[in-house]
Amino acid sequence: MSYFALGLGIGTQNSKGDWLEVYYPAPLLNPSPDLVHQITDELDYEAGRGNVELPISASQAAAVAGLLKLDGSFTRAQRPLVLTILATDDNPASVPEAYLKLHLLSHRLVKPHGVNLSGMFGVLPNVAWTSEGAIDLAELPARQ
Repeated sequence: MSYFALGLGIGTQNSKGDWLEVYYPAPLLNPSPDLVHQITDELDYEAGRGNVELPISASQAAAVAGLLKLDGSFTRAQRPLVLTILATDDNPASVPEAYLKLHLLSHRLVKPHGVNLSGMFGVLPNVAWTSEGAIDLAELPARQ
């Protein structure tokens, strides 16, 4: 099976556990099936045919970061970690999927209009960008 994209990210969630944003330092376009298999084996996850978001621990992130040849900074993360695997270039259905696609553009792995972002604005939440990072608008008064 071929895969469209993969990324190990660190993000922000609101108090309900909903993703507000995700940063992918080194997204991969068209990762090899062998690499995806190694990663899913490391996480003891049976990869399906669809898109996958796996919240992962710091120790799991360290193992995945090693497979992706990333530095070990993920092992010291204080924010939630997520591994996102996109099987296809379908419309983004979640915040991690949308941000992975945006990072593919930012890292110049795809050309403008070269990735399907249809419906993205319906998926991404409105957030307040502050010096503390993204904050859910409903939670902003309590954080001020």
